[in-house]
Amino acid sequence: MLTRIVSAVAATLFFVVPLPSTPQAATPPAAGTIACRALESHIDDELKVAIVVFHQRDEAQRSQLATLLREHSGDMVEVQTADGAWRRARMVRLKSCFGRGLLLLPVPVPFADRAEFALRLPADTH
Repeated sequence: MLTRIVSAVAATLFFVVPLPSTPQAATPPAAGTIACRALESHIDDELKVAIVVFHQRDEAQRSQLATLLREHSGDMVEVQTADGAWRRARMVRLKSCFGRGLLLLPVPVPFADRAEFALRLPADTH
């Protein structure tokens, strides 16, 4: 009987799947950039425009993004996606959604919903 119990426990332990390790912290944004996350995106193929609703990725940059949105709503900005390329976009503050911004970009949209990207002002506006 004891042999059966030990065998059953050993068989159970053999099939235990290790838990995934704790996720690594997100990469800190480069100086002069704000780490953002796309909440949703929409594409109008006829007008050749993509619209992306976004907010900051990190809570620590919330006030920095809020200031940028207030002071530069309607201005051109640059977004950097996972491939490392910077693309120009028009940024608009969403007045009805606290802490949210809207990007207008030429199609194709460089990232999908929930994608992370870096946001900065172009060098000529600093």
